[in-house]
Amino acid sequence: MRLFKRGGGGSTVSRSGAVDGRRVARRFRPETAGLEGRSLLSTFTVTNTSGSVADRGSLPWAVQQANYQSPGLDFIKFAIPGAGPHVIHVTDTLYLNQQTVVDATTQPGYSGTPLVTIQGDGKPASLFLLHADSSGSTIRGFAMVGYTANAVTIFNQSQGNWILNNYIGFAYDANGAATLNRTYPGAAQAAGLGIQSSFNTVRWNTISGVYNGVNIGGDGGATWDGTTYKTNAIQDNQIGTDPSGSTAAGFGNDSDGIFLWSGARENFIGPGNVLSGNKSSGVELLHSSNTVNVIFSNMIGVDRTGMKPIPNGELGVLIAGGGTYNVVGGPFGGNVVSANVLGGINLGTSMWGGANGNWVQNNIVGLNLAQTAVVGTQQVGIGVESGSSYNSISNNVVGGNVYNGFVLSDATGNYVGLNDIGRAAGGASFPNVNYGVVLLNKSTQNWIWYNRFGSNGKGPVYSDSTSTSNAITT
Repeated sequence: MRLFKRGGGGSTVSRSGAVDGRRVARRFRPETAGLEGRSLLSTFTVTNTSGSVADRGSLPWAVQQANYQSPGLDFIKFAIPGAGPHVIHVTDTLYLNQQTVVDATTQPGYSGTPLVTIQGDGKPASLFLLHADSSGSTIRGFAMVGYTANAVTIFNQSQGNWILNNYIGFAYDANGAATLNRTYPGAAQAAGLGIQSSFNTVRWNTISGVYNGVNIGGDGGATWDGTTYKTNAIQDNQIGTDPSGSTAAGFGNDSDGIFLWSGARENFIGPGNVLSGNKSSGVELLHSSNTVNVIFSNMIGVDRTGMKPIPNGELGVLIAGGGTYNVVGGPFGGNVVSANVLGGINLGTSMWGGANGNWVQNNIVGLNLAQTAVVGTQQVGIGVESGSSYNSISNNVVGGNVYNGFVLSDATGNYVGLNDIGRAAGGASFPNVNYGVVLLNKSTQNWIWYNRFGSNGKGPVYSDSTSTSNAITT
């Protein structure tokens, strides 16, 4: 099963007892029956780089043992001789059917950089696939490259998994040269992770060299069946950059950093991600079922320090297609959304339609983290368009954008208030080159209310003749 974007995007995949209150005699009664049926934890060790399940000590062999020879939680650790990096060429997907911790950080010599690469050579659709009975599994410490769908696919029968400390979509060789997944035949639209599941944690990974970094949700091109994929946490990753989060040179993703499609709800994107260097957007939500997702405390379009530009090719954050009640920033912590080519945050787009009832709060849009300088060139700070309505946009810093701070176009009933527009929060001037706020194309009944305007190039607010019945204070 694949996860799709835009009709063909990243592929997306006890015992109980009671005491009756009477005094119980303090004596030991040995019982053997209580041991029957228990599952004992087992550890299997990978000792070679063979990709064959027939070879004892190989990774496929260890996965098979965990799946079929040892019910319950098992550990797979690594002790491959030599300095590494060690490359395991596989031709088939590694399926997890039991709760398993597959931990390549146990390889001797590991110090933060993966020493074990799983290389599919363009043959498997996925390198790992988590499905029935594998809930609570961990995949940790690998480099993963050479697949055509997702490095890791998680289906809905498997929930609460951990994807940690991996390089996904690329691998370094012994000379330090990086091979990217997109260079393999059939991998042009492969993703880093395909998640059709809930309660998973994706943390401390670098995901680069693919189409979309992370896909969450089902096929939005088909009728949504009502299945939800929720409470996934995407935290402290570099998505689109190199592992340091300081450059996208030689890396980058060909579309989005994180893409939410049908059924993706109540997910947490943040804190601590760098979502930069992607050719489309840092984060996109494009389905009417996308609701109550929170995007917070990330660097979007800038490096890990928040001080240097690593642009996304289009937008920092896009919510469209009828997405509702999502939060960009908010009380959890604002994002730095700067240096993105077309704009910082957009609610609605002409291709996908509007977004309604979302919150955009406490973000820095156009400036660096310290609010001491404009970073990069971003055309528009925040856009609200294509029928978007009843969104609340407040307490943001929006300055230094190439055209306008805000653009409302065919937008109704939105609140834009208490923002610093054309200035830093402390008052330093960082003008948007044209206007602070522009209202166009029959934008009506919006509240442009008690914002703090700096010296924007052409003035604080412009409204065309079709945009009426707006409440504006300057």
